[in-house]
This record gives sequence, C-alpha cells and structure tokens, in this order.
Amino acid sequence: MDDRERYHFDLNGYLHVKGVLSPAEVAQALSAMDGLEQHFVETAHAEPKYHSLHFKMDYHYDAKLGTSSYVANHGGGGPQYIVDDFLNADPAFDLFVGHARTLKYVGELIESPLKIVSSELRYRHRGNITGTHMGGPIDWRNRYTFVGDSTPNTDSNSTRRHIDLLCVRVLYALHDLPVENGPLCVVPGSHKANYHSPYGNDPMQEPGMVPLPMAAGDALFFTENLRHGGYPNALDRVRKTVHIAFAPGWVGSQSPAHWNGDVFVTPESWARYSEEQRAFMPAPMKHGERHPEERSIKALTAQVEELSRTVDELKATLERRKSAGLLRRLLGG
Repeated sequence: MDDRERYHFDLNGYLHVKGVLSPAEVAQALSAMDGLEQHFVETAHAEPKYHSLHFKMDYHYDAKLGTSSYVANHGGGGPQYIVDDFLNADPAFDLFVGHARTLKYVGELIESPLKIVSSELRYRHRGNITGTHMGGPIDWRNRYTFVGDSTPNTDSNSTRRHIDLLCVRVLYALHDLPVENGPLCVVPGSHKANYHSPYGNDPMQEPGMVPLPMAAGDALFFTENLRHGGYPNALDRVRKTVHIAFAPGWVGSQSPAHWNGDVFVTPESWARYSEEQRAFMPAPMKHGERHPEERSIKALTAQVEELSRTVDELKATLERRKSAGLLRRLLGG
C-alpha cells in the first residue's frame, strides 16, 4: 500500500483496487463459478441440513465438494446463494490461496501470521438485497483498530502508527459490476462511528450509503466494522462475486458452518496446495471430525460436563460449610 491508499483506507474503511486479478485469473475463476452454479442452486435446500448454533440458521453440507451452502434474502426479491468453503469445490479456485497481489494489501492491515477464516461464492439474483449491517461500536473481533501514539506524526514511514485489524474482507468482482447489478454499498467512515445506526437494515433508506461499482478483476478491501450491505440487483444477470476473509492466525472463523473454528479443507485440496499455500489454511480433518454439527455437539458436551463438575464441587463445599456451622452451634461456639 502506498501513502494515499493507507490514508483512504483509514479515512473511509475500504479501498477499491483495480485489476487485482489478471484477466486470465478472472476467466479461470468465473468459468468454475459458472460451472458449479446449477449444482448449488439445486442442492441449497437439500438434505442433509445442519443448524448453525450461533447464527440460528440452517445450511446444507456437501460432503462431496466440501462446501456448505444456504440461501439468504434480507429484503425481498430473488434469492442469494452463498457457498462457504468454496475453495474445495474446484482446483481453479486455488489461485485465491496465497494470492500475491492480495497479500500485499492484507499484510499491511493484519499482523502476521495470517490465515483465511472464510471463503464464499455469492450468487445474487434479480431483486436480491443484502441488508445493511455492522458499523459503530461492535465487538472487538470486528472493531477497527489503529495502533499509534499521541505524538503528532508527519512521517508516513513511521512504524509507530499502523492499522491492526482482526478481520479484513476482500470482495473480488468476476465480471463488470455496475450499480444496477447490485454491488457492495457502504457508509464511508462508519467504521469509526460511536453510535449504532438508527436506520434499520435497508440500504436504500440509509443516508450516506453509496454503491461501489467495480470492473472485472477489481477487489474491495474493507474492515468488517464498516457499515455495509448490498444494493438491489436490478438486472436479470446473476451477480457473481468471491468473498474471502483474512485474520491473524489465532482468530476463529466467522462463518455459519464453523463459527470460532477453522475453515474446512478437504484432503484433495490440501494435496494440491504448496507449502506456501498451506500456511494460510488448517490441515484437513478426518471426515467425522470435519462435520460442523459433530464438532459443535462435542464442544457443548464437554462444556456441560465441566459445568456439572463445578456444580458438584460447589454442592460439596456448601455441605461442608453447613456441617461446620452445625458443629459450632452444638459446641456453643
């Protein structure tokens, strides 16, 4: 990032970078996304269905592709098909793991070592709207953080002042994305707001909301603290975008299928990745361990067992205190 890019990211909460993906990379990714589209449309409501405990929503887990998919519709109109862990679905998507030009930007916004904590394909149909969310004083995992001191600083190369985020979202356009096709929309500067927005979640009704049209190959880098949503898609053309979230190595996923855990990596994907790519992903789990509900149930069972032990210890302590008090009364103490 150069000085102007750092300034505008800090000022607005996002940065639009042109041509992050080469024409060849765009063609490769879009061809794969097109080829998988009908499969995801047909299976989004299929069994097996699993439930996200955190998001209180159902999704379909595709064991063959290693993906989790669900349908989102925040404001009427057509559906939006969201496919999580899409990196497993086709070797054509390997280009996004360790993508050099992407990492030049993400590496300045997050402390290393960093990893991928979410990867999504999004197919937004005509009329679909993504409700506005985030902005203002939210949880620290998504909070915009700037590390510096109170000393006035005119030296742009000073290492005392830098952005230090726990989540950076990257949105890639795989085709030209005019306003009519439903691009990402944001309230610039809202990542520093001290109050929650009083305007609900309809992006068309919020003052200051602006759409961000893109050309094929462009990328938007933004802090999750930024208030954002999706403009309505007014065209018959399905809007197709890639969304990848990065975080420091110790931060958990924010995806419905593996909240606070790791993204899913199939053995087939892992075998294709270079050592450099593997640094951004967890090693694959056994099939049963990779199942999100099984991991959730195991975690909850362990927590219940721990709470039961704590309750038993408290009961025993209380009984000892009662016995000691009774003995003191009997002895006249």
